[in-house]
Amino acid sequence: MKKSRIMFAALLASLGLAGAVSGQSNHFFGKQFSIGIVAKADGIGIPSPITNVNGDSTLLVTPYDNVNGNPLLQRAIFVSADGANSVYARPTVNTPAGGAAVTSVYKGIKNLTLNIPIINKNNKNIYFREFFRLPNDPNNGNPIFKIGTGDDGNDSYVLDPKDLGLTSDKWIPETVVSSDGQPTDNGLRYSGPDNGQYNFQVTKNSVASQREVSGIGFYGTIKANQNIDIKIPIYLSNPDTVTNGATGYFFDTFYNYVTAPDYNVDTGNIWGYAQGAYLWIKTFRQYVDASDGTAYTGTTPQPSMFSVKNPNPSDVRVTKVVDAAGNDVTGKVLNVAGKYKVTLSATNYGDTTVYLTVNDGGGTGGGSTGGNTGTTTVPAATLTPATNVPTNSSSSNQNSSSTTTTKPSTSIGPNIAVKGEAVYATKKIGLYKSTSFTKSKRIAWYPKQKRVNRPMFVVTGYKRTSNGTLRYKVRDVNHGRKTAGKKGYITASRKYVVPVYYASVPKSKKITVISPKGVNAYKSINLTGKAKHYKKGVRLTVKKLVKHNLTTRYQLNNGHFITANKKLIIAGSY
Repeated sequence: MKKSRIMFAALLASLGLAGAVSGQSNHFFGKQFSIGIVAKADGIGIPSPITNVNGDSTLLVTPYDNVNGNPLLQRAIFVSADGANSVYARPTVNTPAGGAAVTSVYKGIKNLTLNIPIINKNNKNIYFREFFRLPNDPNNGNPIFKIGTGDDGNDSYVLDPKDLGLTSDKWIPETVVSSDGQPTDNGLRYSGPDNGQYNFQVTKNSVASQREVSGIGFYGTIKANQNIDIKIPIYLSNPDTVTNGATGYFFDTFYNYVTAPDYNVDTGNIWGYAQGAYLWIKTFRQYVDASDGTAYTGTTPQPSMFSVKNPNPSDVRVTKVVDAAGNDVTGKVLNVAGKYKVTLSATNYGDTTVYLTVNDGGGTGGGSTGGNTGTTTVPAATLTPATNVPTNSSSSNQNSSSTTTTKPSTSIGPNIAVKGEAVYATKKIGLYKSTSFTKSKRIAWYPKQKRVNRPMFVVTGYKRTSNGTLRYKVRDVNHGRKTAGKKGYITASRKYVVPVYYASVPKSKKITVISPKGVNAYKSINLTGKAKHYKKGVRLTVKKLVKHNLTTRYQLNNGHFITANKKLIIAGSY
């Protein structure tokens, strides 16, 4: 055992942790198991009981290989709750600076399970020893974990090998340890509250005695081509006194032995090799408080889209975006309409997963955007309709409808599009890098188009030229075109750009479908629950106009809803 102590001390010294566990057992202990649960995100505004700060799901492999050059055993250490898994523990050696596994857990988390799967893909039985220890440092408000459920009225004794997943068809327990001649509890030894050696005597069937256990050592042999799946229920024992952000750690050490060709004999630690792993764990008391959002295609999700109430939105990060097919599209521009799951994170807060509904630039589904990013709002007192227009714009008569257009109540000035509202160009316009509309600043030309093909933009801000002419800061939402997603400035003149959506009911109460693909009618105002499809040229009678975020819908006489997008329908009979 002397050589083992030296190896263990060397491992701790390499991490700068020798003093943190001095006087502990001469075995390696405390398997680092990551408690960072990933939210399943099956609903709206779903909080994650566990938030991973750093780590991944890479398996740990034994240092020694078999005769074919493959790892003798593979393993992982992680926790699970309600169908979600944490990241895996990372090894104490060969983990680069800043690469430690770190997670954070909600102080009221329930139904935690510590998982230690051990995988043997060899045609030989493999002897091993596995030691883990729970975080149990009472200083500085650190988190303390114990075995069981923590429910005094419904806790049970689980320290039986069969209950932990160590069944006779997969595992052969070592009843007497060859290196010290001491017996085991069917292959198990325990460390007590003093964090001493693994010789703590547990009272059988006593929940109180079980809660005194700070770690378990497993001694035995995994059978050829078998997987052991050790599962241990655990709980946070000090939720009322744990300090928000205080850090503890799970630590484990795994031995395997070089005794080829059999690999199934304990050599008394003479040739044993240990591999340690850590997971650092914090706690949090609050989640990111946010709501679902909407946007147009061509956007990249930002925290400002989700009405973040707590903490300050500037402290919140978008850490994951997943599309409807389950693909990770984090950091990418969303050019495909649909519903996306977005994870919001903040330091010392739990993750929350929200939905972002991305509409196809106001297509048959309509929609709005919450992407209020990047510009300063012009005060309403100084904002007036722009009269100056770019000298390089062409001119022609606007294709008008029979409605009288009025702005929503959120408008910051007469005839000025609301931030987040969609507009389209009725004449040739340019998109520019700045408010100075010069050739060198031009990003793209948009020629005059037929109504159904007019280029569309979402207004994200406002800015004036040096002589006071107002410009819209916009994002191109023309899905499928080369310019999609481009950002810049366009004219704000109503002679060139107008709102995409109608703002009133035509006097005749008649509309005509003009989209070549037709439009759908829906049972709900948010355009879900398809009721009927109307082809191009169909005339419909409307009952009223209703607002939905920064878009509008027409309600038909039959109660169904249809988009009020001017690219898809036109007021009157045509």
